[in-house]
Amino acid sequence: MANLGFHGSSLKSGKSVVPALQVLLGGGTVNNGEGRIAQKLLKVPSKRGSEVLRYVLNDYLTNKQEAERFNAYYDRNGKDYFYQLLKPLTDLSTLTPDDFIDWGHEAGFQPAIGVGECAGVMIDLVATLLYEADEKLEWAGEAFKKQRFADALYYGYAAFVSTAKALLLDKNVSTTTQHSILQEFDTHFVETGTFTFESDFKSKVLAINKQEPSEAFAQEYLSQALLFLQHATRYRRETKYVNE
Repeated sequence: MANLGFHGSSLKSGKSVVPALQVLLGGGTVNNGEGRIAQKLLKVPSKRGSEVLRYVLNDYLTNKQEAERFNAYYDRNGKDYFYQLLKPLTDLSTLTPDDFIDWGHEAGFQPAIGVGECAGVMIDLVATLLYEADEKLEWAGEAFKKQRFADALYYGYAAFVSTAKALLLDKNVSTTTQHSILQEFDTHFVETGTFTFESDFKSKVLAINKQEPSEAFAQEYLSQALLFLQHATRYRRETKYVNE
């Protein structure tokens, strides 16, 4: 519900795990007394949380209009504007040993999945991955409208991978790289006839490496990513219902 908030998470860096913060922006109350939920933006290493505050607040103070409140400023610029602003802080190639130790701790970070303190249920990681794929396609649409076709294609690719990873996780298939996700999805879903593609899933997704980021290709690629997510969501819902 905050204008700017954080949620504890983690990031993979090679074989190691880094404590991370999910950055959320735009929450709070509106003029009629109703509330609105903040939007998930990106994840950064936990030790860069203070830098997130500096980036966002300095940008706001420098570029806001007269008497413009933060959420109005956020709405005027859009989520992708702040994603691009904070994207440099997601670079894991510059990690230091201190980044692997969470705030208030002296030892290395150890992730855990457990019962939510409010919901009292186990986190549905499959549903979370599908949600993230949908969110990436939303970002792709925003980039496409601004004619940033290369960025739109990158988000579309990420949505393909996140969707495939969700269904593989639902089958308890272990994957450690994007390449293995594409390969295992072909093995477990395409070769079995569950999903069909003109050639195979891997070729469909990696077409991004063989085409120029034109408007026409971006539009086609994003349409295919959305269709794949829709089919995957329906498949997961149907199989979950059968299993239950």
